[in-house]
Amino acid sequence: MKTFENIVDDVFVKEGDKYSAPPANDQPTARGGITLQTLIDFYKVQWPNAPTPTIEDLQRLTHEEARVIVEWKLYQLAAEMRLNTIFKESDNPLYLLLLDFGYNSGGPRAIRWFQRCLEVPASGEMDIVTVSTLMDLRKRVGGSIDRLLHQALIAARLQMVDMWADAPENRKFEEGLENRVLSFSLLKV
Repeated sequence: MKTFENIVDDVFVKEGDKYSAPPANDQPTARGGITLQTLIDFYKVQWPNAPTPTIEDLQRLTHEEARVIVEWKLYQLAAEMRLNTIFKESDNPLYLLLLDFGYNSGGPRAIRWFQRCLEVPASGEMDIVTVSTLMDLRKRVGGSIDRLLHQALIAARLQMVDMWADAPENRKFEEGLENRVLSFSLLKV
């Protein structure tokens, strides 16, 4: 079972641990898949009076610096996605899957696919309908519902990847993204 630290470590495996520019990636990214916008956002919070970071700053990030930014981004993302409204522990496999999904595809998209699994309106926000539906399922089904939803979200995320990879320019990323998604599976095979 994955932990938060595993998610951070995996980011560097899955997103790379070096600077990458198009055409290898869809946009310039530093270690851990850090985009220039993420670096700018990090600087605004940490050093509001510092000069705006550049592509050169993105290229120069060390692994240690990038790790701090990845952790910060994951905590920011968990707060933006309001994951604490449905999870008490951050080591819940479903929490970690949603967090990775949000890091890779954006929080609103991850939540929309989760909402599709719950069969509630796909607002892209952890809204009251989503939270109350999950809480009701937990009361009726018990703790195993998180495990079932976890596997359902893996299938939904794979469906999203497959649809996205239908575009010829995205096909080269399909296998890697599928492997990323399947690395979260809890099934004993």
